[in-house]
Amino acid sequence: MLSILAAIERVAIQQPQKTAYQTHNASLTYGELWHLSDCMADYISKLHLQRQQPIVVYGHMSPLQIVAFLGAVKAGHPYVPVDSSTPSERIQLILEASGAGLLCTTEPLHMLTNIPVAAVSDILENSSSEVSLPSTAWVKNEEIYYIIYTSGSTGQPKGVQITATNLAHFVSWMQEHFPLQQDGVFLNQAPFSFDLSVMDLYPALVGGHTLYAITQQEIANPRALFDSLASSNTRVWTSTPSFAKMCLMNKEWNQQLMPALDTFLFCGEVLPIAVSKELMERFPQATIYNLYGPTETTVAVSYVKVTEELIARFEQLPIAPLTETNISLLEDGEIAISGPTVSAGYLGAPELTAKAFPTVAGNRIYRTGDVGYERDGYIFFSGRKDFQVKLHGYRLEIEEIEKQISNLPPVSSCVVVPVYKEKEITALNAHLVLREPLKDSAFKMTKQLKALLSEYLPAYMIPKTFKYMEALPLNANGKVDRKGLAVMETV
Repeated sequence: MLSILAAIERVAIQQPQKTAYQTHNASLTYGELWHLSDCMADYISKLHLQRQQPIVVYGHMSPLQIVAFLGAVKAGHPYVPVDSSTPSERIQLILEASGAGLLCTTEPLHMLTNIPVAAVSDILENSSSEVSLPSTAWVKNEEIYYIIYTSGSTGQPKGVQITATNLAHFVSWMQEHFPLQQDGVFLNQAPFSFDLSVMDLYPALVGGHTLYAITQQEIANPRALFDSLASSNTRVWTSTPSFAKMCLMNKEWNQQLMPALDTFLFCGEVLPIAVSKELMERFPQATIYNLYGPTETTVAVSYVKVTEELIARFEQLPIAPLTETNISLLEDGEIAISGPTVSAGYLGAPELTAKAFPTVAGNRIYRTGDVGYERDGYIFFSGRKDFQVKLHGYRLEIEEIEKQISNLPPVSSCVVVPVYKEKEITALNAHLVLREPLKDSAFKMTKQLKALLSEYLPAYMIPKTFKYMEALPLNANGKVDRKGLAVMETV
């Protein structure tokens, strides 16, 4: 089986001067990555922590975060990536829930903790130039390689544990099914606290490619973002569909701006057909893949190649062919995933783990909470089991309402947010981006859209208020910021 660390070591020995990781203002070669992560591992091993005790790594898109990740696993510890956009209260919850033995930082963090805190730059500055840990110390097999904290429905973050075996199977799957062997630059858009980043991080490093990271500061500044993309020489693009949709707002984002780009990998959200069509027009050399998989099953487990034929045949893109053996539909339509990439479960939460990862017919599965259906040889995603709301006694599917609004000719994209009053939902508000700027008043447009919607939805499903925006806000992970919009509704 593939050893992630051994593969990266091989690249470091054969091509030490090759750039492993780059941002607009910093870079790291494979030789430096290997040596510095050895220094990091040496420091961690001298702390004499219990083997497999987690190491939290805090920062944002810094090359030193990668150094800390590899240093932790070389010393026998899983790492827990925490982005600098994370509120301090949540960081505190993660530190407590993970039982971390060390908090490594790549940028200033102003908060008090009960565990040792060390800046990665300080650790490396004070390390010996001659250090090397034996490979016997490395995280391996069913040991935990990394832990990513996702939002729990109770408000408590859940630590998803991914083993060395899980990760090795995922990277092997990526290498087998996607054109990743040819030399080129992989784009890193997702922060490391979001598991989508794993889709470019490890396939790139194992294959000896260069990873080009764009930061939140660049994303917030369109000119800086597109200058960065133009100079990146990106060949493999990995992002959420929402991030690509944001980029499509710039008419100059096309094959001419990024001539090397030949592969789009989308995951994390539904990929709209309209986005696929526009990408096909702007990037005629590129192939688009729609991937599916939750954090609990190591990033992604299925894909479809987006073709003209597929777009013409269906009104939404499928997430998997029926022949995909690791995906099945339970009796109630819930999507279940089995196979070697299914997580070891949630850290320190045995009851939650038992519920989400039951054994069925001798196979350990993950119940995704996603609902799907079969049609014409494919599996389609149709929403979340927990994405239903009750309004005036009616049980409503938020995603169904969003889909119908997004299908209206004037609408480019839409998010529907419930409005709460004393913990009860009293109305629905729609936040929309239109294809063309408003010519008439917002009142007239709302009246027109509600009239169109009434042909598809009963009156109780039509949102009360329509709010028009230039673009839907994105969160740090590059997904639509539903929580931020919900906060707007309560203010």
